Amino acid sequence: MKKFKEVAGNNTSDLSEMNRSAIVRILQQKEICSRAEVAKMMGLTQASITKLVGALIDMGIVSEVGIVKGNGNRRSIGLRLNAEKNLVIGVKFSRHVFAIGVFDISGKLYTQQETEYSLNDFAEDVIASMKEQIHKLLKKYKNVVAIGLAVPGPYLRGEGRIAMVTRMPNWRTVNFIDEFKHEFDKPVFIEQDANAGALAEWWFGNHDRPLNSLAYFLIGEGVGSGIVDHDRLLLGNLGIASEVGHISIDYKGPVCECGNRGCLELYCSTMALLKKAEKDLPELFEKPYENRAEACARIFDAARAGNKKAIKLVNEIAEYLGFGCVTLINAYDPEIIVIGDSIAQGDELLLPTIKKIVEERTLKAISSNVRIEISKLKIDPTLYGAAAIATDRVLRKPSEYLTLNKD
Repeated sequence: MKKFKEVAGNNTSDLSEMNRSAIVRILQQKEICSRAEVAKMMGLTQASITKLVGALIDMGIVSEVGIVKGNGNRRSIGLRLNAEKNLVIGVKFSRHVFAIGVFDISGKLYTQQETEYSLNDFAEDVIASMKEQIHKLLKKYKNVVAIGLAVPGPYLRGEGRIAMVTRMPNWRTVNFIDEFKHEFDKPVFIEQDANAGALAEWWFGNHDRPLNSLAYFLIGEGVGSGIVDHDRLLLGNLGIASEVGHISIDYKGPVCECGNRGCLELYCSTMALLKKAEKDLPELFEKPYENRAEACARIFDAARAGNKKAIKLVNEIAEYLGFGCVTLINAYDPEIIVIGDSIAQGDELLLPTIKKIVEERTLKAISSNVRIEISKLKIDPTLYGAAAIATDRVLRKPSEYLTLNKD
């Protein structure tokens, strides 16, 4: 007899929690909203919304904020999310630095700190330093409800480890789930950095709503993408559904550490840009630079100043980014592609070429319905994304995670 997979159903308590989550997320986006507005957006009766909101107020998650004007100038009681009572810690782990920040669930930053380390440092020492800093922040900020950790991809979510990080082979044996699941008295949620960036743009990017799908195109030391489709991350079987950085754009190209040839990451990451720039524009690097973001900024500044070699190099990078956007469009059909991380400093130098490539290589009926933008987030998108990881998870189950801070 054929066996079928078990399918979870929804009981009344599940449905109530889903509706409470929807209300909380509306307030996270709208800041202040009346019960009537919430009812209209959710398609529920005002009686149902009143009951759900009452429960959220009793939990201390939502509060009333006086009178606001509604439709037809009707006066209604406003509702707001008690974001300041519910903080999250975001942790960004990358190849040369880890960063830790404290945010509230509306995206407000309270503090952040960065720690540089060498690729030669022992992984256990780096992780021990990370844990120590988080413990100190938990002592200082009592209202933290969850911790989000963003790690480089491809990250195997079920196994808790990174399958491959360029030039960091020793980190492949580190199990992040085992390292963090019992370390704190707060839940820790882990995602790859591109997925984290996608959630940051989804929650905190102030993109026009309603929005059904968003692709975040991360171009830093690595290249990746994260896809949010109808309010959910697209993950795939292992959690690596959108590893666009390891799609081959030249099957006879150089060998990548992943085993493929001609991967996109080899052509438009910060490492690829700096490798070419140090050969063609050595004068830009006569003075040492603190980090790769600063080095990339020098190249873009030179292009803006009219340096022909810098302009040529930037245009080449923009072409490869265009090829990446074409892949994202054909594979995932997003409404908007947001380009972020270090290469995004190129902004207006990159976009014309990227859009030109997309127009040339996709059907007009498709390309005309996709917006391509540079991220406008002022905070490091991966660190912000780490906070968004935690925010996304706790807002999906507000009764489970947000009730501890009622007082």
